[in-house]
Amino acid sequence: MHTLKYNDNGDWVLNELVYGDDQLIQNYKQLLRTRVTEWMFDDYHGFRRDVIEKKLPNKKEIVQAMHDCLYQEPRTAEVLSVEYEFNRIKRFLSINFRVRTINGKEIGGEAVVNQIWV
Repeated sequence: MHTLKYNDNGDWVLNELVYGDDQLIQNYKQLLRTRVTEWMFDDYHGFRRDVIEKKLPNKKEIVQAMHDCLYQEPRTAEVLSVEYEFNRIKRFLSINFRVRTINGKEIGGEAVVNQIWV
């Protein structure tokens, strides 16, 4: 399936389409950038950022929220790893992930979320 291409800021790139693994990685990045309840058609779609917005964030809760988010993509068979770097002062969140798809491929990427409301 082909879909519109997004750049790292989440903006459409005109006249470009993505498909295959690139499209799947793009879907994961969009899921991680989307705040739960942000999309009006599904209140559970996206990443639960409330686990990061606490005064004392719990690492296990953050990793679990990232796993929950990545499993929302139906082509995910297993989340292999999730690592993140979070800087509260700069409002910077970088998420590195590796996933095994239902086809048996291992793919991964990095989603950068710079506008964290903390």
